[in-house]
Amino acid sequence: MKRYFFFSFFILFFPFVTHAAVDLSIDQGDVHFSKEIFVVGDAIRIYATVHNVGDQDVSGYVSFYQGASLIGQPQAISLLKNGNLEEVYVDFIIPTSEFNIMAQVGGTDPEDTNSSNNTTITGKMTPIIDSDRDGIDEKSDNCPTVANSTQLDSDGDGQGDVCDQDDDGDGLSDEVEAELGTNTILVDSDGDGVNDPQDVYPTDKEKTVIEILREETNETVNSSEVSNTQETFQQIVTKVAETIRETSNTQSNQTTTVQNEEPQEKTQLETNEVTISPNTVFRSRRDTWNTFTFEVLAPSNDSTIYVWNFGDGVTSSKSLVSHTYNSPGAFTISLTMTDSSGVVSTDSTTVFVPFFSLSNRLVVVSLGLLSFLLVIAIIFFIFLGKKHSKESLHV
Repeated sequence: MKRYFFFSFFILFFPFVTHAAVDLSIDQGDVHFSKEIFVVGDAIRIYATVHNVGDQDVSGYVSFYQGASLIGQPQAISLLKNGNLEEVYVDFIIPTSEFNIMAQVGGTDPEDTNSSNNTTITGKMTPIIDSDRDGIDEKSDNCPTVANSTQLDSDGDGQGDVCDQDDDGDGLSDEVEAELGTNTILVDSDGDGVNDPQDVYPTDKEKTVIEILREETNETVNSSEVSNTQETFQQIVTKVAETIRETSNTQSNQTTTVQNEEPQEKTQLETNEVTISPNTVFRSRRDTWNTFTFEVLAPSNDSTIYVWNFGDGVTSSKSLVSHTYNSPGAFTISLTMTDSSGVVSTDSTTVFVPFFSLSNRLVVVSLGLLSFLLVIAIIFFIFLGKKHSKESLHV
């Protein structure tokens, strides 16, 4: 009786001595992936950590499943007793639809006495389509063909800067701004309050001249020049001589005018001379002695960027523009066009602004001055003649 009592007491209070436990464990937190973002078609690695919570060394394997489909081959494991762990992995291709992963421990030796903790299933994973591999789903990627994880869109037009030909949306392409030295993400590079396309000096904060403003300023300056008569007279003589030389050299090289005009109309240089650029990209028409209208021959397109350079420091971005020159001479006009696909076309021609014209205020004032001086000279000579006559009579 005593022997039975002690045996029962020993089993009750020291069960581990008589019943050794075989128990491997895995739960949902033990499964993780090599990438946090799941992109359709990407190869990733699935890891699983198995714990030995029993008091015997155990071997076995871990199998991974997507639904009912086995992923790869079962991975062998061998764990020492008393809390040791082992990590295994398998490679996996991200599918096109939602998925989850099941990891299952099996084939244990000795046989696992607690199978309730041998299987775990992850939550559902939603993959994305991301052709440029920047981690942004193509449904919301502002530039799905070029990697741009920051999604920077300076002008807010819905197109990322990395694939936007005009980052700041100011009408000048990034390529043109690179040539000008302006900032591609600021509409006003020098911060002077005038946007780059309208700024004659877009990189100089101290020198901002809009075309109309410039012309008005020059008119004021020209008027003040008249006050110095000697200087004005010298300018007239010098410029007339230069004009005669330039006219003789330019007339033989002038571009053919529109051929369907009447012969009488062709002689009217001041009002209707039309010139076609060498590559037939644009035409120019003389409106007055120093004002021209420039027009792109191709149909106007909002997606095309136009950059005119009138040869006197003034530029424009319109397809049809009128420009007035403030001094005589030969000026080279160039046009650079950039279409929506980035194709650049350029063409240039030369226009001549004559000095001697009755529409030239300086010429009119100078002629008036010469007439005045001539009258003074005549009066002076008459006065000298009368004085000489009086002296002769006294003698």
